[in-house]
Amino acid sequence: MDYYYDDYYDEYYDQAGIPERPFSRELSFDETVNNCVHPSLRFAGEYIVNFIVINLTFCVLVLLAKRLFPAQLRNLHAISCLCGVALFYRVLEHGYYHFVQLAATLYVVQWLLHRWFSKTARYIKSPFILIAYGIGNLLLSELLEPSPEAWNRVRGTQMILLMKVLSLAFDTEDNMALRNQLGVLSYCGYILCPANVILGPWVSFSDYLHIWRAPAGGLESKQTRSTGRRMLIHVFRIAINALMAVAFLLTSNCMIDYVLAPAANWKWVRAYGRALSFRTSHYFIAYLSQCSMLAAAADWNRADDDRSLVVPVSSLYRVSSPLAVEFPRSLVQVVTAWNIPMHLWLKRYIFRTTKRPFGTGAAIALTYIISSLLHGLHYRLWVTLLTIGSWTYVEHELRKKLATIYSACVLVGKCPEACAVHQHKTKSLFSIVINTLFFLLNVFNLIYLGCIFESTEGPPEEAHHDTSIFGRWTELNYASHWLLVFAYLFYFVI
Repeated sequence: MDYYYDDYYDEYYDQAGIPERPFSRELSFDETVNNCVHPSLRFAGEYIVNFIVINLTFCVLVLLAKRLFPAQLRNLHAISCLCGVALFYRVLEHGYYHFVQLAATLYVVQWLLHRWFSKTARYIKSPFILIAYGIGNLLLSELLEPSPEAWNRVRGTQMILLMKVLSLAFDTEDNMALRNQLGVLSYCGYILCPANVILGPWVSFSDYLHIWRAPAGGLESKQTRSTGRRMLIHVFRIAINALMAVAFLLTSNCMIDYVLAPAANWKWVRAYGRALSFRTSHYFIAYLSQCSMLAAAADWNRADDDRSLVVPVSSLYRVSSPLAVEFPRSLVQVVTAWNIPMHLWLKRYIFRTTKRPFGTGAAIALTYIISSLLHGLHYRLWVTLLTIGSWTYVEHELRKKLATIYSACVLVGKCPEACAVHQHKTKSLFSIVINTLFFLLNVFNLIYLGCIFESTEGPPEEAHHDTSIFGRWTELNYASHWLLVFAYLFYFVI
């Protein structure tokens, strides 16, 4: 599970003069509009326009380069580098040295590993050496950074960079054809691609190279009418994702406080407000990330999919699914839908790679550990992921046991409508009751787990206030953890 890049724009708001959201103070509608909505819209306009304009420029330059210089990929990688640097400068404004030193040293380490170990037998795969170095570099950089606020702004970018390079190490380990396409310029183009250099999402090196491949039959084979229709759909998708991002931003910053403030004296209402504010801030980043990828048209060669007007159904850039998170059948669904590219990365490169030698249990543990460390010294995230990992395991085993005992469609994953295994189908009263109870349990866990993240305070504070890390959970009497113990005991009793 990934908490992505939410910390950056919260720190940005503090410096932009937007007041902290007290949540306990009821504001009038006019005060909410003047003190929150207008500043948030100004920020959104400045912030989102940078992503759209630079990525549209990148898209146009790529199309021109492919038409004028179809065989010269070096020019295309150079375009990616220049546009990525421009976006980096416009959005982050400082912290370049963290990105440059991590990118440069990772490339050097990977080059040395390929050179020294490519033709020798070894017990340790070179990607795992790169993982150890990359995470160690990330943690050390955070410890040595004198300004926690500055590190908070580049935390997400560093994580995306590390994910890209680590996936590159795995993909080029045995694939010599792909390794031969890797050079200094293509490496820089990949990690600096403006479509995902700041907010993500992660895409593999092979998917990045798809940007340069002409569609079957060439561009000229497309009919004018079809191309015009696709362009209209493409522009509409960019606009709708930008509007969705703004809507989630306003919800996170303003609307939740305005709606829930009258009932803020109830601790569970306060917890629900904090958790929902945290989740909607993540959705803001997710939809802005999708908007950035769409503006760059990063997989435009395969985007002839008009079944969805938000993003192509089969695309590289579907980042999150808010409906799946807010209405969860299981916590496994939440983990998957929270950050889809991150889930795929962990599943492909960590879980599957470690499952065979170490077993399923150890692979799951290593996956959660790597996911935690990729976020740096984020202690609240660490304990949250540990809790989520425990809950997903207990829920999976408990529902599996209930499905076996009562022959009911109550597994973590939804059974097909014509299920031939269970007697009680999905629409039976027993299955509906059990699935509803688990749905309510997961909504409760979303409130409990999300309220620990205070959107106006960043992880750097945790290094100085370790005793307050569990303050929100203490207020709720550690209800979810006690319920976890009860569920685990219930699993053994039945």
